[in-house]
Formats: sequence, structure tokens, C-alpha cells
Amino acid sequence: MSKKRILFIVNPISGHRDKRQFGEEVAAVLDGEEIAYEVVFTKRAGHATELAAAAVKEGYDIVAAVGGDGTLNEVARGLLHSDTAMAVIPCGSGNGLARCLHFPLKTSDALRLVREAKVERIDTATVNGELFLSVAGIGLDAQTAFDFARDPRRGFIPYAYYASSNYFHLKPETVKITFDGRKTLTCSPMLVTFANSNQYGYNAVIAPHASLQDGLLDTCILSRPPLPVLPAFVTMLMHGLLDRSRYLTEIQAAHITVERPSAGVVNLDGEPVMMDAVLDIRVVPGSLGVVTL
Repeated sequence: MSKKRILFIVNPISGHRDKRQFGEEVAAVLDGEEIAYEVVFTKRAGHATELAAAAVKEGYDIVAAVGGDGTLNEVARGLLHSDTAMAVIPCGSGNGLARCLHFPLKTSDALRLVREAKVERIDTATVNGELFLSVAGIGLDAQTAFDFARDPRRGFIPYAYYASSNYFHLKPETVKITFDGRKTLTCSPMLVTFANSNQYGYNAVIAPHASLQDGLLDTCILSRPPLPVLPAFVTMLMHGLLDRSRYLTEIQAAHITVERPSAGVVNLDGEPVMMDAVLDIRVVPGSLGVVTL
């Protein structure tokens, strides 16, 4: 029986952890097992996608993405519609997909889970053909992702700072949203999030009912809560209770189109991307294998 083959793709600059000793951490868990593995470090944007696509051609069983949601996104691009599964070693800031999958945040525990390698298929999604795994969005979350990406600091505190600043200063734009070609809604929300998983990261659950395996996206349309109720609103967000808020409208669909006044930034798994005024958002059911609990 051939050994299971695992490729670890490490983003050395994601999050705030020093990953130079990652190979030793892998060895401590996997050496002595019937597993052949290799550890490689990315050198530039897009490199993780190239490495993952090469791993598929070379017949690897698993590609483990070592980094944050942006790293997972890059790795997944190279694995879509293949028999090579993606594992998650959370080393980013928010780690939204890892938290949604209930993947351990401690590296040694995550490595043990990779060793067991139970694999399931999950949905992915696209905005104008660009992949996202967890969430995409416009408005406050997109502007916050843009501001956060320009700051060399990582972690919750700078992210919370930009989110708070945008809460006060960002002017909502009027958008027209169409769901599965049937229902249309025109509104001026603080943000619109298209959720494949349930959260942004940091356990901030924007879409309590979202599922990675239902063939649907949960569109979360959020109006600006008044300042006096903001502490209660944030508490609901952090405890997965936002569906009880009067300021959130949640609509499920497989295909969503958005018409904006002009081109602008879109949040794709925490990464800000400039896109056209018209957005075409689609779910791609069962397109990615992932290691799960």
C-alpha cells in the first residue's frame, strides 16, 4: 500500500507567527507515520496556486494551506474540481474558514487532524469569476479589508479599528440586488455580505444559517445600527445571534447579481479586489475537497 502524500504550502508572512520552524512541527507529528510529506514556502502572490496545481498533477492526496483565509483562497484555486483535498493549518489573523469548519487553531492539533484525513466536499463561490471560499462583500467589510491590507500590523485590534472608523464615516451607496433572476431588492445598506461559510473570522458570525454544503449563498444585507444599540449588536455578532437583529436581512440564493453606481472594492476572503460596477455572484456546489473533523 502506497504512502499518503501531503504537501504543506506555507505563507511566511500571513498572520503574526514566525513559521521558520514549521517543518520541525510537522516532523514531530508525522515522522514515523505512513505518510510522505514535503514543506514548501511561498515566494510571491499567486505562488500558492501554482504549487497546488502542480501537486494535483503529481498525485498528492492532500495539500495543506498554512496561513490565513487569503492563503486558503490561493491554494484552493489550484485544487478546484480535483481529487486532491485541501487541509487547513490556521496561521492567519481571522481564520474564518478554519473556525467555520471547527478546525483546531493550535498547529499540533491541526496536524494530527491532517494525519487522520477525513475528507468531505464543500461548495465554493465566485464573484465575476474570482473565487471565494468563505465570504465576499461590498460596503463596510470591503473598505475595512482594503484599509487593513495597507496596514503592516496584523490581528484583531487594527481590524477592529478600521471597522469602527468605517462605521462612522463610510457613506452607503444604493445598490440593486437580484436573487436567482426572480426577486429584486434596491437598498442603501452599510454592507452586503455573500456568505458561503458563516463568518468573517475572529468568530464574528455574519450568517448564522450559512452552510458550506447546501448549494446556496446567504446574502446578508446590513443597515447601520444606531450608536446606542451598537454594543448589543456586536455582542450578537460575536455569539452567532445576528439573525435576531432587526438590522439584518438574510436571503438565500444560488445566483446573485448586484448593480452598483460605479466600480469599487470587493472583499474576497479578506482580500480587497477592485471590480466592475456590476457583480455576478455564483455558488459552485461540491467543487472542493477539504479535510474535516
